[in-house]
Amino acid sequence: MRCQQFLTTVQGCVANGTLNGPRAAVLAQNANIRGGWEGWLQAEIAHGFLTVAGNWTCDRERPYPSTNAANPYLTYTTVGGPVWGATNNANAAARADFYLRRNTGVADDVYIELKCILPAHATPIQDAWNRFNADVVKQQTLRGGNPGLNYVSLLATFGTFQAADVAGPNPNLGWYWAGGRSAYVYDMANNQVTTLANVAQAGAPRLFLVAVSV
Repeated sequence: MRCQQFLTTVQGCVANGTLNGPRAAVLAQNANIRGGWEGWLQAEIAHGFLTVAGNWTCDRERPYPSTNAANPYLTYTTVGGPVWGATNNANAAARADFYLRRNTGVADDVYIELKCILPAHATPIQDAWNRFNADVVKQQTLRGGNPGLNYVSLLATFGTFQAADVAGPNPNLGWYWAGGRSAYVYDMANNQVTTLANVAQAGAPRLFLVAVSV
């Protein structure tokens, strides 16, 4: 599963009420949420996928598999890196925040890293994008150890986009969709899934889910 398909499925889950989009928007703005709300959003996404056709399963903290039968798990470190390795110790494995797989029909799966904006942070939007970028780097690095997996980094953020954000040079966001990278956005208030390059700009602050196929 690639990021556009993932977001389109989430869009359908919000529409049919199996994923509580309005509550996500509340959590994204509430400064009394101090410990993060990723776990809640993971559970909501899992609930949505479990109700759509296709008989999905969701695993939390799923180890990334390697292509090495003797050392079947990937490892990841930023010390001297970022670098990937392989191990036979599951406890030392790099883990995805959650993993979705279809149990019947056409084979489909995805390893997902998720970050949510922390409204109590002094600079919540920049902090959220920094943590999201770290997930993208993690999955790019792990791809070197197993290029056959479907990797998606996901960010739940709140605010608006401006022209310079999505098209400008670093430190703006053109990097996420330029250079062959696939980046899409679900604008929940406008009920639109678009490329990051074409996301609706300005308007009222609102919840966005940004996904990059790594």
